[in-house]
Amino acid sequence: MKKYLSLILLTVMCSAGAVAQQAEPQAKNGQDNSVLGQYRREKATTLYKVDRKTSKGRRVATRKGNNELKKESFTSALNNYRTALKADSNYAKAQYNRALAHSRLGQNDTALAYYDKVCQNSSATREQRTMAHYNAGNIHLRKALAARDTGGYDAQSLQQAIKEYQSALRLDSKNSDAKHNLSLAKQLLRPEQQGGSGGQGQQNENQDQNQQNQQNQQNQQDQQNQQNQQNQQNQQNQQNQQDQQRDKKDGKQQEQRRREAEQMLNAMKNNEQQTMKSVRMKEASKERRQGSPTKIEKDW
Repeated sequence: MKKYLSLILLTVMCSAGAVAQQAEPQAKNGQDNSVLGQYRREKATTLYKVDRKTSKGRRVATRKGNNELKKESFTSALNNYRTALKADSNYAKAQYNRALAHSRLGQNDTALAYYDKVCQNSSATREQRTMAHYNAGNIHLRKALAARDTGGYDAQSLQQAIKEYQSALRLDSKNSDAKHNLSLAKQLLRPEQQGGSGGQGQQNENQDQNQQNQQNQQNQQDQQNQQNQQNQQNQQNQQNQQDQQRDKKDGKQQEQRRREAEQMLNAMKNNEQQTMKSVRMKEASKERRQGSPTKIEKDW
C-alpha cells in the first residue's frame, strides 16, 4: 500500500515539480491527504433513494475505478466512473473520483467541472464538498505557479484559488492544508489585485466573522440565561431550606412552650392541692379542739 502511495505522490511531484510540493502539502496534523487517504475518508451517504440494482451497479463500477486509479490506470478508471454515473448521474463519490482522474491526466478544466458538480450536489458529504473546493483551489494555484515559473503572472487563477480555499474553510475551518495554500495564494497575489480578488472574498470573510460574532453573542446570552436560571434555582432552594429550618425551629419553640405551660399547670394544681389539704387539716384540728367532728373531704 505504501508503495502505491509513493508511486502516486512521485508521479504528481514529477509532473508539477515544485508546484505540487507547495500546492498540495500532505499529511499535516496527522491527516493523510493522498488519493488513498481521501478514499478511506470518503463515506458518502446519499440523501435520495435509488433501487437496489442501481445502487449495486454504481458501487461496483466506482470500486473498480478506484482500484484502477490506485494503479495509475487513469483512462480505465475514468471508464468505470462513467459507468457508475450512467447508473446514477448524481452519485457524488463517482463525480469526485472522476474529477481526481481527470486531474491526474492533466485535464484540469474537466476536473474543475466535476469538482463543481460535487460542490453543488446536495447528496455529497460535507467532507466531499470540502475536498472538492480544496482540490479545485490546488488546480488554480498550480496554474498560477506554472505561469510564475515562466515569468508570467496569472492573477485570475490566484483569485479563483483564494475563492476555493475560502469555500473549503467555510465548510471546515480546521483544514490546515487549505489555510496553508490560502496564505500562499494571497502572498503571490500582487497588491493591486488584492482588492479585486478579495473584494468578494473579503466580503465573505466579513460575513463569516459577523456570523461567528453573532453566534458567540448568542452562546454567551444562552450561558448567561442558564446561569441566571441556576442562580434563581439556588436561591429558591436556599429559601426553601431556610423556611424548613424556620418551621422546624418554630415547631420546637411551640413544643417547648406547650411543655412549659403543662409544667406550670401541674405546679398550680399541686399548689392548690397542698393549700386545700392544709386548710382541711387546720379545720379538722380546730374541730377536734372544739369537740365536734368534721367530715374531711377526699383529696383530689
